[in-house]
Amino acid sequence: MKINTVLLMVVLGGLIWGQPTQAQDQKNPLPKGYQSVGDDKQAALRKLCQATADTGLFSGAVLVAEKGKVIYKAAFGMANREWKIPNTTDTKFRLASVSKQFCSMVVMQLVQEKKIKLDDKVTDYLPYYRKDTGDQITLHHLLSHQSGIKDFTASFNYRGTTSRMSFDKDEFIKLHCSADFINEPGTIYSYCNAGYCILGRIIEKVTRKSFERNLEDRIFIPLGMKSSGYDRNRYLIEKRASGYTYGPFGLENAEYIEMDSSPGASGALYSTVEDMFLWDRALHTDQLLDKKFRDLMFTPNSNVPEVKAAGGRPRSIYGYGWQIYSRTHPVTGNKIKIVNHGGAINGFRAMENRLVDEDAFVIVLCNQGDSFGSSQVWGAVVKLSNELNHIVTGQPYRLPGKARLTQEQRMYEMVKAEGVEAALEWFKKKGKKSAWGGSNFVLAKQLIKDGRIEAGLRLMEFDIEMTPGKVWLLRKASQACLDNGRTEEALDYVNKGLELRPDDDDFKTMKTELEQTLKSQKSLN
Repeated sequence: MKINTVLLMVVLGGLIWGQPTQAQDQKNPLPKGYQSVGDDKQAALRKLCQATADTGLFSGAVLVAEKGKVIYKAAFGMANREWKIPNTTDTKFRLASVSKQFCSMVVMQLVQEKKIKLDDKVTDYLPYYRKDTGDQITLHHLLSHQSGIKDFTASFNYRGTTSRMSFDKDEFIKLHCSADFINEPGTIYSYCNAGYCILGRIIEKVTRKSFERNLEDRIFIPLGMKSSGYDRNRYLIEKRASGYTYGPFGLENAEYIEMDSSPGASGALYSTVEDMFLWDRALHTDQLLDKKFRDLMFTPNSNVPEVKAAGGRPRSIYGYGWQIYSRTHPVTGNKIKIVNHGGAINGFRAMENRLVDEDAFVIVLCNQGDSFGSSQVWGAVVKLSNELNHIVTGQPYRLPGKARLTQEQRMYEMVKAEGVEAALEWFKKKGKKSAWGGSNFVLAKQLIKDGRIEAGLRLMEFDIEMTPGKVWLLRKASQACLDNGRTEEALDYVNKGLELRPDDDDFKTMKTELEQTLKSQKSLN
């Protein structure tokens, strides 16, 4: 799942072929920051992974294979920090949206078995689905992210409410996967987790088995993927990693997410780097699916453009559960085809790259995620994956740079030394604004936690002044004021929220409670 899923899922892999000779290296020295792989790929892979782990931005496991053989696998960081249990290469990590390729495999198996067709409509299998839209959405549209359905992860209350709740699957689809079209089906690529939730339910309806059982019977058991499965919070899963959020002020336990309702079939699987290698090998064969159907999975549906948030390319690079594109090495200029997918969910990041023409495979699984508005961990995982690709194909690679002070850390020190208004003046001149609003929200929370309540609330007030239409900021600010005894200020934010959303039940309830509290306080005085 994405936490912002729409931005986060357009990922870059990197790799290339052809290693420069020694003579070429001497004649054309590498640009600053690049290193030659040399004769020992394993040493280069080890050096890169350790350097990335040393930044603190990566905790997880890595596997690199070439010509069907594992040439490097290693684990870094902690699977559970509270018990100081280290990650291993058989630690189980949440795959997030990397799960989609398993859903697409089951769909294509059912197509091969002639139990469904790609041009079938959603309403052919889910009769409760609204006919005005469902009659227009095909299974092809769902697989290729061309359904036109709004993704539920973009909802203003998804992170704080919907993602934490348990729903019956049909109920969830009715409530959160059935909104009005944002685009006409088949006209544009727009990443949509809702589409894969619907596909998972269609699989269940057609097979009369749970999605989980289908995965076991059709993929995991045949391939011997004994350390992979469908993640449910209540299950006791041996060697399952805990997820953490990496922020500018340290690590925290990741926020809870109910895995079965959402992400469900769009992102609820877990696996290990070793099992994912078994999966990669099977995709080179007909064991699970005949070649003509695998080719459909691995062919980009380039007849439509992408939405701006996905990169805005004139042609989609998405097949069925996979991205397919070419990437040029910035130094050698060599180009290679990449089949990949990334994933991001609370406390976890994942990146998988299949270099099919070179018969190479790179998987990076990480049990850290980013705090709101940040992408440091995601960027580190993408960069690590890219550079691993470069090494396995013998291309020059770069080590990660030294960590710099984040904007939040810089402003935190300013608040302590010069006061909150000085920090705000710096932000107005040099600060980076968040596209989602709440540019200083993480800093504000930390200041309040540290007892600098006035400074924290002032930053929240400033964020609202910059983006007055962000309802979620008004919710957070009102709650922060309430938690810290600022009842009148909390009521003021609630009233502003009601101006934007007059029918919001949460704001209405909070307003009633705050007014009663103020009335009681006045009577006591």
